Amino acid sequence: MKIDQTGLLKQNEKIQLKNATRDISSIINSYNNMIDELEKSAELLARTQREQAWQEMAKQVAHEIKNPLTPMRLTVQNFQRKFSVKDDYDKGKVAEFSEMLLEQIDTMSEVANAFSDFATLPTPKLVESDLVKITRRSLEIFDGIDVKFNSSHKEIYLQLDRTQWIRVITNLIQNGIQASKQGRVPKIEVTIIKEVKSVKIKFIDNGKGIPESIQSKVFEPKFTTKTKGMGLGLGIVKNIVNSHNGSIKYETGKKGTIFIITLSLLNQPHH
Repeated sequence: MKIDQTGLLKQNEKIQLKNATRDISSIINSYNNMIDELEKSAELLARTQREQAWQEMAKQVAHEIKNPLTPMRLTVQNFQRKFSVKDDYDKGKVAEFSEMLLEQIDTMSEVANAFSDFATLPTPKLVESDLVKITRRSLEIFDGIDVKFNSSHKEIYLQLDRTQWIRVITNLIQNGIQASKQGRVPKIEVTIIKEVKSVKIKFIDNGKGIPESIQSKVFEPKFTTKTKGMGLGLGIVKNIVNSHNGSIKYETGKKGTIFIITLSLLNQPHH
């Protein structure tokens, strides 16, 4: 019997039975509903295990990269101080070479920090904050970019980690800019909508959309369609939103992508 073979980690089949009595039909419907729930639980379990594996790998990569970087930087700086060259041309070449090495070391350090941030984001320091004010100020740094901001309310107070929320905004705006069509001026719209039990923050871009074949990997680390960056930004965004007991999803099409963050207003301060 199929019921005997049912399990969380198995590919379960639903029961189809014609001309069943009402009681039997009720049992079959309950069983088939249970199969649907099992599939959802299995997908969630697999996704959680995959994220934990990514985080553990990111932690190890960050550790391995960071270890030699400080000695390398100190060695180059020591070489700059002690190496004596009389010829101005050679002196300039040595300085140029040393600066190039230091830039590469700094680049590797940024990569290691990105992996480290993804693996172990600090516990959020939640403070009563005006979501609208923080979001508006965070968008001001994108000078020269067409970023429109709208909010249904002048003030919306939530328990937020200000620093982490700024990272969420920055990553999503940068993602929208880089996802825009080649040769097309990026246009980003950020909208905050306060509802009865929650607040939604929408990040809308005019990019080319996310291909269906890779949509399931959007929040996984190292996944990127960009020419720059490590592709950890959206993974970090998801971790931060989760740490605020929120959720993030997206809608995408040929005219662009909308990332939607939902934060609960329950047990929040009232103003």
